[in-house]
Amino acid sequence: MSIFESCTNRQNRIDKVVKILGNEEIISKNLLIKDRIMNPSHYIVMIGETSSGKSALINSILNNKMLIESVKPTTGVVTEIVINNETEEKLLSIKKDGTIQDVDKNEFETLMVRPNDELNRLRYIGQSKENKYTGMRLFDTPGYGSLVNYHEEVLKEFIPESDFIVYVVSYRSGLGDDDYQFLKYIGEIIGNNVEVVLAINMCPKDIEENNKRIIEIKKNVDGCIHRNVKTFLIESSSEKKPKSIELWDYIYERINNSKKKEELAENLKNYQDYILGECEIKINSKIASIEAKQDELEERTEIAHELIYKKKEIIDAIERGFTRAKVKSIKLIDKSAITIKENIENYIHDESKWSKKEETCSLMQNYYVPKLTNEETDNLLNYIEDEIISLDKTIEEMVNDTVKKLKNSIKISIPSYTEVMDGILKKHIGDAIKQATGEMFRKVDGRSYGRLNHNNSSSKNLNKLEGITKHTFSKNYNNKLNKLLKSIKAASIKGITHYLSIFTDSIFYVYDSLTWQSKINEISMKAIDNWAKDVEIAIRKYLDELRESNKEEMISLFDELGKELGEYEVEIEEENLEELIRIKKEIEFILHKCLFMSL
Repeated sequence: MSIFESCTNRQNRIDKVVKILGNEEIISKNLLIKDRIMNPSHYIVMIGETSSGKSALINSILNNKMLIESVKPTTGVVTEIVINNETEEKLLSIKKDGTIQDVDKNEFETLMVRPNDELNRLRYIGQSKENKYTGMRLFDTPGYGSLVNYHEEVLKEFIPESDFIVYVVSYRSGLGDDDYQFLKYIGEIIGNNVEVVLAINMCPKDIEENNKRIIEIKKNVDGCIHRNVKTFLIESSSEKKPKSIELWDYIYERINNSKKKEELAENLKNYQDYILGECEIKINSKIASIEAKQDELEERTEIAHELIYKKKEIIDAIERGFTRAKVKSIKLIDKSAITIKENIENYIHDESKWSKKEETCSLMQNYYVPKLTNEETDNLLNYIEDEIISLDKTIEEMVNDTVKKLKNSIKISIPSYTEVMDGILKKHIGDAIKQATGEMFRKVDGRSYGRLNHNNSSSKNLNKLEGITKHTFSKNYNNKLNKLLKSIKAASIKGITHYLSIFTDSIFYVYDSLTWQSKINEISMKAIDNWAKDVEIAIRKYLDELRESNKEEMISLFDELGKELGEYEVEIEEENLEELIRIKKEIEFILHKCLFMSL
């Protein structure tokens, strides 16, 4: 029996426990997990400039020409391609609220080119030319020119959690300014486990890798994302159908090798363990309520009130800490901009260095200004990292002190709740995977689990869950901080690259040999002002996101502790203690032995 079959059998036992328990929140979470267990697959994201041929490449693996191909921009929304040779073709639209509905081919093609405001993405389920490709899941993304307005959302949702990124470049067009910006952004936000593949599309017949243009494209892509990428040269036949079989075979082999299968299987097990942990907390809480004496209820209430006070104290500390970090960071940006401007002005007007405007312009654009902004950005990020780590230590000490006192109080006053508290603390603090998955579920549908249904959101949220569980880290907080620093760095690189591109356009209009230095200086000053503005916006945005994430985690921890301490005060004797103990033993068996025995 394969580990995937074992996980399916394990899920059937979990479903029975969840049904008996009857908790709406756990039922809704279990539906998300079950969908992922029953449909395991890796995620392959297609990225590239508008009209680079991404849609044609995907069509080359399908039984029909499903995606529109044109020299004009054709993809205005993310389109998910699920290859399944055992089911009938399905065309679906997925809205931003998570609801899914069937659409016909005409509506599908219309939404592909002109998506409405409610649409999150499209999904096509269909057959491929080769049965072996069944199970592959691809995401066709809009070209960068079409992506600008909402690229942050697309990047955050799909790219970091991908198994593969296929970056498509047209041989004829090569890499443009947008490609450089996009590739540098990707290089900052992807993890080490994400493999990037370069597909140079529409190549002339019989071209080889030692072709100068091929070498140039690959060298620039490698430099932007800081890694050596596997490259495929895709010819077009006389019918303009890309010869892509080597690309798809490589991806198929990579996602089906033993290491990748083990990673996916481990993810599936982690999903199930999270649900079982939730069930275990609820069962232990009910058992503790029955075992507890009535005169202990007052002591439980006192502990719950103490938790409310401590929660407020910690939330206030988080607010103060992030406000301080944000205010000082913004001051540092202003100081950095002034420093860079002074250096640039001195550099431009140093006549011992420059004699030609083209030489000055090129080095300012490609070396000097990026070097200065990168140095200042790194200094800024070092400050933010130190400040957030210091704040984290402060909050950790406050939480640890509260937990220690809480444990002592419960051990003395209501010992039957010890297992309940241990389960909650492990979920929020002691177990990085459960902490991370718990955070993901709290964000689903505004924390209103009862309104979820089976169609709601499994792709988006479980894709995030996969991204969380497949990375190794000692503490989820470090992962959040690393993501914050990378996001700010990426915004800085993207901004300065964009604003310096005006050098190329503007310098050709400077004919006066006496004024070119002042003109370059003017352009540089404007670029730095815009860069500083972009970095400030990024810092505000990502610090606010991290602050809210930390507040949400603390609120969730203390709310759950308080809830379980006082949830079952009425009619607790109606619960069947023997039945609850039987369910508890079943959970322990599924959690610790069921999968092992199946294998």
